[in-house]
Amino acid sequence: MKNLCLAASLLLASSSVATAGMTSDLNAAIANMCEKLKACAFEQMGIDASSKQHPTATAINNSVNQACAVIKADFASEATSNAQKRQAIACVSSVTRKTCGELSQPNAQSPKACKGFQSFNRAN
Repeated sequence: MKNLCLAASLLLASSSVATAGMTSDLNAAIANMCEKLKACAFEQMGIDASSKQHPTATAINNSVNQACAVIKADFASEATSNAQKRQAIACVSSVTRKTCGELSQPNAQSPKACKGFQSFNRAN
């Protein structure tokens, strides 16, 4: 789960929202990514995603929801142009397309679409 939390925290990037349509698209992309991170965390922990009563499922949901709230707030507060928003959507979408195995790699390269986002500038 630490690796998945790392993947979520890596998304803390610089971007914000100016138009309603772009905001909606970015929020949808972030929501999709967050659902993917939850599914991967459940898979990694060997928990049936439909098992909402499981204490670990609750902890996973809470952890990913908190990380996603921070991600959403960061994107909303820092982007200044539609071009940045499009880049943010591409970045978040590229993370969503990764397999759970790829997301759990401790030294995985940041997606190319995320180049330029501060949170993705990691030492390799």
